[in-house]
Amino acid sequence: MYHYFIGELELPLAPEKYTLRLRQNNQLVQLADGTEMNLLRPAGLREISFELLLPYFEDSPLLRNGVRVYKPIYYLNRLAEWAASGEARRLIIYRSLPNGEEIFNTSMLVSLEDYQVLEAADLCFDVRVALRLLEYVEKVCQKYVGNL
Repeated sequence: MYHYFIGELELPLAPEKYTLRLRQNNQLVQLADGTEMNLLRPAGLREISFELLLPYFEDSPLLRNGVRVYKPIYYLNRLAEWAASGEARRLIIYRSLPNGEEIFNTSMLVSLEDYQVLEAADLCFDVRVALRLLEYVEKVCQKYVGNL
């Protein structure tokens, strides 16, 4: 079982899949003799994207027991607030076997890069949202104290 949390908000359904992309910052250079060399650099920020379904009806057979479910507009308002805030939130993906045994978890600070809302007749009143999140690394500033 998968449980997704963004900040304090648990998503009503776990996405079918998610994509984790790790960008490399390596640089390919060409030497004077024509050969190529790969300059290895630290990895870039991780990007996570997924699509989630926001069911309209609380008795949807897709829902797990014990998860508090709100109407889609509630989640859309939370996403809009997050986008306007310019703040990072913690993304937690909790994975467990059906017997409750924990497999492994993902926990990282992320920024909301963009999201798209899809409403279609075949979804009835449910809403589908595609999210793209980027790992957020907190700024570390050091103050120099000394004589110049």
